[in-house]
Amino acid sequence: MSKVEVVIAEDELWIRSMIGEMVEKLGPKFHVVCEVGNGEDAWSYIEESWPSIVITDIMMPRKNGLWLAEQIATQELPIITIIVSGYDNFQYAKQAMRFGISEYVLKPVNEEELHDALRRSVQRLAGLSDTRQTIAHIQKFAETLPDLAQTEAQQAIDHVVNETYRLKVPGHVRSKLLDALSNQINVFLHGIDSGYFPRLLEAGTEAEVRRHFQGLIATWIELYPKYANQHVRMAIRKVCEHLEAHYAETYSLPEAAEMAHLSVSHFSSLFKKSTGLTYLNYVNQLRIEKAKEELMAPEVKIYEVAAAVGFASLPYFNRIFKQLTGVTPQEYRKRLGI
Repeated sequence: MSKVEVVIAEDELWIRSMIGEMVEKLGPKFHVVCEVGNGEDAWSYIEESWPSIVITDIMMPRKNGLWLAEQIATQELPIITIIVSGYDNFQYAKQAMRFGISEYVLKPVNEEELHDALRRSVQRLAGLSDTRQTIAHIQKFAETLPDLAQTEAQQAIDHVVNETYRLKVPGHVRSKLLDALSNQINVFLHGIDSGYFPRLLEAGTEAEVRRHFQGLIATWIELYPKYANQHVRMAIRKVCEHLEAHYAETYSLPEAAEMAHLSVSHFSSLFKKSTGLTYLNYVNQLRIEKAKEELMAPEVKIYEVAAAVGFASLPYFNRIFKQLTGVTPQEYRKRLGI
């Protein structure tokens, strides 16, 4: 696998950040795409983007980790779930096993144990490679749709539908993939025109399914001139302005997408096109720029700077600072003669 996308659901911010650090230490192919504090926000992201692995705490507000694991299992999504919990209780482990979960890591989280769980999860993902590849192509189609010419869009949708029908998977799994593709386009169309009424994909013959997608593309061609104006771009700009004013506060990707009145996947795609950065990288870069200003005051401790700009832990702040500037905060100060 070229890239392993990981979602972390944990309500304690410092633990969430620590797990994120541990995941990314395992290697460049592991990419934390979303960090949220409850099962509900995690599910909002998962429904749109279908990551590779979900690491979730059990006890969280607004839907817990077992609820989240149950949604993934019930929907039969090709996603591996790792449970993290401070409760050494076999009852929880037994419930988790009902949802096909074999990875159960106890707090305090040991880095090597988590890495072992991630390695085993990647091995399990290998058996889902064809389905995961189709998911990646569906997401790629949704991301590139705004840049496609009329004939290109028609060819692209035909290609993705053909690939989905070629998959050797049970019919209900294929139906979920086609539903996901349909939903991606519907959400995109609704983002262009709030008056657009989504056209749901109903069970039917392959010919009927193909006509459904051709109809969606025809609607996109009709509505695209509205997209060409500043409507959606203004929504992204509004989020960036809000982040600029509230950079020390933590907004999950689903919360940021809600600010823009866009779906998570649509928002992620447009945000990267507008800023050149992923949402998480944009927030980190913004905070590090603010941190540089704070570091100019010699009386302010580095851990105070980290907290002031919104980082949950000093090690995480140091890691991101060096990642983006090439030096640690302490080295940065020395270079300035502070």
